[in-house]
Amino acid sequence: MNQSAISEVSCKLCRNDQVKFLYQSRRYGFRVGRCPGCGLTFVLDRIAEGQLKEMYDDEQSFEQFSDLMNNARVRDRHHRSLHEIQQFLQGSSSPARLFDIGAGSGEFLNQAREFGFEVYGSELSDAAICSAHRRYNITLSPLPLEQELRTDFFDVVTMWGLIEHVLDPLSIIKQAFRLLRCGGFLYIYTPVWCFYDDIGLGLAQYCGWTRLLDRRITLAHLQLFSTEAMRKTLAAIGFELCRMEVVCEYNLPVTAYLESLGVPARVRNGLATALDQLIDRGLFFRNNMRVFCRKPLA
Repeated sequence: MNQSAISEVSCKLCRNDQVKFLYQSRRYGFRVGRCPGCGLTFVLDRIAEGQLKEMYDDEQSFEQFSDLMNNARVRDRHHRSLHEIQQFLQGSSSPARLFDIGAGSGEFLNQAREFGFEVYGSELSDAAICSAHRRYNITLSPLPLEQELRTDFFDVVTMWGLIEHVLDPLSIIKQAFRLLRCGGFLYIYTPVWCFYDDIGLGLAQYCGWTRLLDRRITLAHLQLFSTEAMRKTLAAIGFELCRMEVVCEYNLPVTAYLESLGVPARVRNGLATALDQLIDRGLFFRNNMRVFCRKPLA
């Protein structure tokens, strides 16, 4: 397949103007490319902000997704990350101020509050804002981050499954830097390009079958970071990287992933049980990335 440069598109992160075309999604119709400079893989076609907001404002779909995400595995990850954040913050003032960007239904903020954090958050989805208030009595700001006036104010900023969804990931990370006090910490949890995606890309380029990648790069997941893309972006903005790890973690029930890939119902449950065992042992695709970084002291 011809991987020629796409002249009208530059990288969302490093602004490299030699982005290479990779494949065209059969399901969604959009083109996907990769930056040769930093390794970001992303949707090349222009997606309207209004189109995304309409998708996330579908209350019924949002509630169904929130119920799927409200499971023991995700709660355990929230708990572990909050414990790690507290270790990073040792010696800081208490209670620490934590701001969750794209807070969804507020599950993480609710746990952070139980940990003793003073919690804040933002969310552009009206359905999510209503859900957070109804479920946890948490008030989320509907304003874009550019309109958040509390500069150099927060001890912690978090992004759980957010950065892959946004039109301008570079701007979001820059805004997180602005919101943090000097010495404050940013935590990012996001899908990472992995061996699964290499397999999917091989199939897409060999025979045009994109179903594997259509599960990973969608109208909701507009980009997949590589570890290199994340490192370069954080460094360019001014963050100090504290820890980065690629993990074998799946947020939805495995049956939901198998259903989206077209696996027949008659074999889905048995296959999910086997895959769950592999995932619990860390023997499946390492599909997500956890990042802790710090805004330097003045």
